[in-house]
Amino acid sequence: MTSAELRYLIAADELYDGVNGVKLIEIANKVGVSKVSVYRAVERLEKNYYIQRNEKNKVVLTEYGKKQLADYREIMDFIQSHLEKQCGTPSEVAYNDALGAACAFSDISRAKIAIILKSGKCLYQEEKEN
Repeated sequence: MTSAELRYLIAADELYDGVNGVKLIEIANKVGVSKVSVYRAVERLEKNYYIQRNEKNKVVLTEYGKKQLADYREIMDFIQSHLEKQCGTPSEVAYNDALGAACAFSDISRAKIAIILKSGKCLYQEEKEN
């Protein structure tokens, strides 16, 4: 997933009220881009099963999309907090850097990193113990 697509997915999730879907223009306004940019990204996100459109053509995250977004957020939160605390990076800069870094990982690495962060254990420690 590109960092732009992740931004749109985050925006859709934050705008979703739990009942109705989210209009493309709402996502565009939140992210500060054109509706055309969102439309193209939404097509890719839909093709990759992160989102679906309801009968009113509004965006709703799929269960798969929610799970993937949770993994991205786990990684982003970890990176952002360390950039802020350890490096003194301003919050907004740390957020943008964390978002970009999370998108740079392969799907395999991202999934494993999310597991590590959620478990609170290091895989190297587990291998060493066995």
